[in-house]
Amino acid sequence: MRRIGMARAIAGIVVAAFIVTSDSAFAEEKTVKALMAENFAGMQNILAGLMMSRYETLPASIEIIRAHADQLPNMVPESAKDNRDKFLAYAYNLKTHADYLKEMIELLIEHDAESKKAGQLSTDVLRDSAAAHYGGMVQMCVTCHNRFRQQVVK
Repeated sequence: MRRIGMARAIAGIVVAAFIVTSDSAFAEEKTVKALMAENFAGMQNILAGLMMSRYETLPASIEIIRAHADQLPNMVPESAKDNRDKFLAYAYNLKTHADYLKEMIELLIEHDAESKKAGQLSTDVLRDSAAAHYGGMVQMCVTCHNRFRQQVVK
């Protein structure tokens, strides 16, 4: 019974992620600022999930951030036009951290689902690596914002 509830929750998350990602496909209508606001919300969800070892909702949040990183090369802000290559490098770095984080989270979800099997994989390394890639995503956000923000936020 619990698995059915979990399956429904995951299905709901996948549908929600598809809707948000599909909506994000119309990036021409969204600003970089709007995408970053969605990323910020996703980052908060990811941090909470990592800290509480609750991973089920994280792939959807990570995928939104990754999809946005894919869109950024087509949305270079005016403040980054003179340093387009640097901006693209930050976007690529964000995408790479998101890819690795999602892969590790999926392994942790699989591990948690099979936790009663013998010969358990030590998950400390996976959890630490996931946190490091989360930190890499945060670092890319901070670095890019500090470099290309049009004005200092007060």
